[in-house]
Amino acid sequence: MLSLTWWQWLLAIIGACGIGLSKTGIPGVGIFPVALFALVYPTTESVGLVLPLLICADIVAVKSYHRHAQWKYLWRLFPWAAAGIIIGFGAMKILQPAILIRIIGATFLLMVALHVWRKKFLEDEEIPSGPAFSGAMGLSAGFATMVANAAGPVMVIYLLAMQLPKLEFIGTGAWYFFVLNSFKVPFQAQLGEHQSPLAVH
Repeated sequence: MLSLTWWQWLLAIIGACGIGLSKTGIPGVGIFPVALFALVYPTTESVGLVLPLLICADIVAVKSYHRHAQWKYLWRLFPWAAAGIIIGFGAMKILQPAILIRIIGATFLLMVALHVWRKKFLEDEEIPSGPAFSGAMGLSAGFATMVANAAGPVMVIYLLAMQLPKLEFIGTGAWYFFVLNSFKVPFQAQLGEHQSPLAVH
């Protein structure tokens, strides 16, 4: 039975609003709501519990910006991102919870560091855009989104490398996350995270 204190409800509400805000194309916003949910729920369970919220926000974003998506950039990522998700699923399936929690925490920290590094040291024109770059970004984003719902900073760097205008940036990102989050559903269901009996006090 799920039981939350008032401050946990407050964090969850802020996190849910943050997930919606992250779909407006503001770089780096998306990782912080996920981190807030990790404070409210046990870390591994929060990954599965946040997924329905992400998909709902993705649906709204896709409905609003679907006409602006640039699919040629998405097709470069999808196979690699799917591979990253499968690798992440394998890690979550076989690793001990204590090790998995460390991996999730390290992924959060890495994504935050990546966002800060991009803001401070990386100019948009310095970002590569070749096939090897697309493969690395897709694989990293797939793994990060599977283990921690934290692929946002990776995707921002990729979209900036493509030098997309604002609406194309949002529309392409919206479709990317909708497809990836939907692809994750059977993997999360198999892990059983959305069915975990939580008692948070």
